[in-house]
Amino acid sequence: MALDPAACLRFLRGKRLSCVGDSTARNQAEALVCHLATAARPVTVRRDEERLGRKFWRWAFPSPHDVNVSTYWSPFLVRSEGHSEDYGMAHEVVVLDALTEPWASDLAAMDVMVISAGHWFPHSAVYYDDGEIVGVHGRPDMNRTEMSAPSVYRKVLRRTLEHVINATMADKLELVVVETIAPAHFDGRYSWNHRDACSRQRPYDGDVDGEAKVRDTEAELRKAVLEEVAAAATAARRRRPGLRFEVLDVTRLAAMRPDAHPGVYIYKNAYGGGPVPETAANDCLHWCAPGPVDTFNDILMQMIAGG
Repeated sequence: MALDPAACLRFLRGKRLSCVGDSTARNQAEALVCHLATAARPVTVRRDEERLGRKFWRWAFPSPHDVNVSTYWSPFLVRSEGHSEDYGMAHEVVVLDALTEPWASDLAAMDVMVISAGHWFPHSAVYYDDGEIVGVHGRPDMNRTEMSAPSVYRKVLRRTLEHVINATMADKLELVVVETIAPAHFDGRYSWNHRDACSRQRPYDGDVDGEAKVRDTEAELRKAVLEEVAAAATAARRRRPGLRFEVLDVTRLAAMRPDAHPGVYIYKNAYGGGPVPETAANDCLHWCAPGPVDTFNDILMQMIAGG
């Protein structure tokens, strides 16, 4: 059920909601702020736009709402250097035992934490743990242990959730929501940067085992979330009974919506049917607002209200 923005502000009154992860987390936070802004005017409290841009933003809805929405750029949840910071770099260097700042140190201010990551894990990477290289992904030239993207994601997610449970400063934190991956819909007949690579104008018709089939890697990333969040919820009941863990499972829902990406509409001419170059940057990872991301937020608000 879609919630009106005034009801969302009531559920969030006096709270700080933080979206942590990659740019899909930022996409969701921005969509939520746009939704809430139809009922109250937000103030941009802080924004950091280093390198790739929009790394950390915080919006405030002043009294009587006293609501804050923040977004933290952390594509691996742990420290990383490489392509995710500089597109000129060929691969990632991921430090598995070092959580990313500033989200880790800002736990004390959070009431609701939403984690949305996964899209960067299939990229070529070198993994460090305790100062040693422990494996690689997509780097056969290095003659090191190959680690699958879902296995690394599971390891990182487990460490992240364990840190949240054990963080003594996180006494305000009431709810941790981990979102499953929302697939892109690039058409395999074209390269990603072809103007027709993401051009469908209608949702799929319900054939989830056919044209909307979730790919194996995405299915494994989703499975990691389901299992690790269940384990964290069990641990929290013993050690942090006031802290809830929930899964926001959007994978199947998002798989049905190839029509809902910005696509080549990042070109102003495309809106009027104007010319778009055949080779074009194609935004097929993010979601239009209004669109499915608003449904993600409707479900999120139901989780918050249900607490």
